[in-house]
Amino acid sequence: MHEEAQSRLLLLALLLLSPATASSSSAAGVSLPGCPDKCGNVSIPYPFGIGDRCAASGLGSLFNLTCDDTGGAPPVPLVGDPGLQAEIIEFSLERGELRVYAGLSYVCYASATSQSSNFTFVFSLVDTPFRVSPSRNQLTVVGCSTLGLVVGTGGGAGRSEDDVYATGCYSYCARLNSTNADGAPCDGTGCCQVPISPDIPFLGAAFRTGNWTNTAWRFNPCFYAMVAEDGWYSFRRSDLAGGLAYYNETVGTVPVVLDWAVRDGWCPATAEEKARRKYACKSANSECVNSTNGMGYSCNCSHGYQGNPYLQDGCQDINECALRKQDARYEEMYPCRDGVCINTPGSYRCKCRVGTKKDGTNFGCQQVLPMAAKVVVGLSGCAILAMALSCLLVIKLQRRKHILEKQQYFNQNGGLRLFEEMVSRQVDTVRVLTEDELKKATNNFSDDRVIGCGGHGTVYRGTLDDHREVAIKRSKAAIDGDDGGCEEEFVNEII
Repeated sequence: MHEEAQSRLLLLALLLLSPATASSSSAAGVSLPGCPDKCGNVSIPYPFGIGDRCAASGLGSLFNLTCDDTGGAPPVPLVGDPGLQAEIIEFSLERGELRVYAGLSYVCYASATSQSSNFTFVFSLVDTPFRVSPSRNQLTVVGCSTLGLVVGTGGGAGRSEDDVYATGCYSYCARLNSTNADGAPCDGTGCCQVPISPDIPFLGAAFRTGNWTNTAWRFNPCFYAMVAEDGWYSFRRSDLAGGLAYYNETVGTVPVVLDWAVRDGWCPATAEEKARRKYACKSANSECVNSTNGMGYSCNCSHGYQGNPYLQDGCQDINECALRKQDARYEEMYPCRDGVCINTPGSYRCKCRVGTKKDGTNFGCQQVLPMAAKVVVGLSGCAILAMALSCLLVIKLQRRKHILEKQQYFNQNGGLRLFEEMVSRQVDTVRVLTEDELKKATNNFSDDRVIGCGGHGTVYRGTLDDHREVAIKRSKAAIDGDDGGCEEEFVNEII
């Protein structure tokens, strides 16, 4: 029963991962220039490619994929030799992961001890770039009286070639309605799940069937075991009932996540070793990362760059500032609080505006003065400005008053009368000096400079700045503070 299906799935299993690999790009994959970058809805990033010219075949033949369009639209990428190929679901260049369809194992009972049919899905990863991801997959066993196992042999993770690896879990339920409800965790009642170890080159999901009694065969005739993507399976009671109902519903396939890497050793340490081993990290802005799932390495773009590290110039600078403007979520990813974002190669810097300073994180700015201090400074500035303007006004008024007083004193002491007489008589031997010039010329009206006295003033000997000797007459009214009505007599004495 189901012999044709068993043969097809066994062949698929054996080459699903032995020859398998390639996939779609969950982040933006970048193909070799001039090569197709997609097969159907799946992106194909280098070092994978469609055909030898577009794939890094020097790193391994399984990087060369087939784009199959025989099954109708859209075409699907396949990995492996013709006739023994696995369908690729998705590819992650950043995480070095590949999702493919794998098979599941089953065993069905016609009685408690008699099997009616069985199929064990196994696949080999020996000499391939791939390992089953221990963090993204787990063993799932579905049944009411069954022990499911993951079995492998061979080296890896410190084991010798002859070592045998096995892990498994047991699921039990006395009757169909005693199982967990639909969607409940697989905790051993109707289904169970366990993690798997890394770097297992041979893997298979199987059952313990020797001397086994299926006590639940009347309501649960078929058991299932599979290594599948974590979180993919959700328990349903209906999966336990009927003959191969669940198998037929899934078409015997489940998704598996594989880790892929360049499997010729760890990251090369020297330039000579890189040249000898055909180092795969081609971009100048890339770095080598040792695999955590078996010996090998993968390539990542350096921090602040994105793209395909397996291509020349494949890793390009991330313009964090432009991303901040495109989407608000990038403002949290690339913070520059209250500053000006400036892009730099592989990073960015946050420049603070005038009046702000770094907030201590290098990704934000803060005000030099808090708002309260700004208010105090502003009010203080306004007060100082008001006081300065008041002082200037007072000084201006004082100067105006002084000028008016000087003019008044000049007129009071006959100055205006003197100018009128000088103009009318055309006198050019008389010069009117300022008070400061008079004091300087007479040594502040020193007594030893007196050369004579008139009825209305005293005559001093003075020396001007140009060293000319002159006679300077000072009105008595200027000394006594009383004009006495003698301005005209004083002017006549001078003229």
